[in-house]
Amino acid sequence: MFEALSSVPWTWLAIRATGITSWGLLTAVVIWGILLKTRLLGKLATPQGLLVMHRWLSALALAFLAAHMGLLMIDPVVRFTPTQVLIPFTSPWEPIAVGLGALAFWMLIPVSIVGRLRTKLGKAGNTWFRRTHLIAYAAWPVATAHYVMAGTDALAAWSVALLITATTLIACALLVRGFVPPPSRRSAPRPATTESPEREPVLASVG
Repeated sequence: MFEALSSVPWTWLAIRATGITSWGLLTAVVIWGILLKTRLLGKLATPQGLLVMHRWLSALALAFLAAHMGLLMIDPVVRFTPTQVLIPFTSPWEPIAVGLGALAFWMLIPVSIVGRLRTKLGKAGNTWFRRTHLIAYAAWPVATAHYVMAGTDALAAWSVALLITATTLIACALLVRGFVPPPSRRSAPRPATTESPEREPVLASVG
């Protein structure tokens, strides 16, 4: 096994590692995003804590994805140009499979940009944030198709188990979102009354 790996370019190993890691992180981002809309975890994880984790996972997923795409451009076996990596379906090797990966990348960009500009856009920011979030959710099946079609070891036993586990977790999270109510918002405390105690009997007698 180790002799076989020694003949494989290190770039191929790094490409596979960063690709699988970014896909796994994207899976976690989707699950965390769904859990944000429920109170399944109760006091174990506050909505604010889930939101922070969701943002960190998103940033990590994009970082590993950027590394994955960068490594493709220095791979000595198949020399990808920046255009072939960034523009879907222009790759010289497996154009559909690689194109799906590029498409998933661009589907993640809008929500990242709008998320940082959300507060500055006012009410329109919330609307655009919801729309771009739907696009980001759709990026997961596209990225999964890229993983299966482009990965040379995607049908290995460990990989199939990983795919089944991720799909099952997302399906369960969607079911939870459908049946578990969302976290209730705390109502704002009523302002303290300025009425003096002496006036209460008078008001009562008038009633």
